[in-house]
Amino acid sequence: MSENEGIKLEFTAKQATILSLALGLLVGGFGGFALGTVSASPAERATVTDNSQNTNSDSGSGDSTSLVSLEGIEFKGEPDLGNESAPIKVVEYTEFGCPFCSEWEGYDASSRIPIDRWNVKKNLVQEYVETGEVEFIQKNWPQPRLHPNSIKGHKIANCVYRNANESKYWDYQGQLFDRRAQWMKGGQDNPKQTFRQISNDLGLDTETILSCYNSSNAEEAKEDQNALTRQIGRIGTPTFFIGNREQGFIKISGAQPLSRFREAIQRFQ
Repeated sequence: MSENEGIKLEFTAKQATILSLALGLLVGGFGGFALGTVSASPAERATVTDNSQNTNSDSGSGDSTSLVSLEGIEFKGEPDLGNESAPIKVVEYTEFGCPFCSEWEGYDASSRIPIDRWNVKKNLVQEYVETGEVEFIQKNWPQPRLHPNSIKGHKIANCVYRNANESKYWDYQGQLFDRRAQWMKGGQDNPKQTFRQISNDLGLDTETILSCYNSSNAEEAKEDQNALTRQIGRIGTPTFFIGNREQGFIKISGAQPLSRFREAIQRFQ
């Protein structure tokens, strides 16, 4: 399924649940996709969203009933928001070319996807990160077979993280989502032109960052993917792990609403 083939089906909440379970049984046979339902308030319709290249046996609901271990997954030295000593971690695996990742972050990637209006990331940060209860950690999961330029987005973002202060990293990754339609277009030079413009707009040391980009082999992204694949297997984007080292983590697949994160966080409170 390409990003231009978003599926939006309007049903009652009960019908959407039944449909998602049926789709979940079919997913394994296709091997390259997983579908997740996104539910919000009763006034909002159920939306079926693409969770690209997920080869796990998710049911289609985005729910995970069992806890998983993230042993061997590094948290320190990664882009994060909040206090490192927070008792609960929310670890996101994202892709800057993924429309559902963009929507979850609050940026409009498609008129067919209403998720950006829910402001899930913003509300999650305000409710849990700023209160010191949760540390939000971001990890790389580029999918170049689906979005050919996505690895370039991760390369430039990691160079910003290494060569600027962390707040500038979050500003830059926000612009990658916001200007996704520009740098995701084909052509070898077009992405770099957009990266340069974003850097200039944010007042960064553009030449240093681009020099880092030119010499990068995407080592951070490769490490994130290899470590998680060994521990969990392949995933789609966005995928979240909520919990801590001592108790384990709940896996949430897809651009889910804030209510799903509240449910998961409450298990560790």
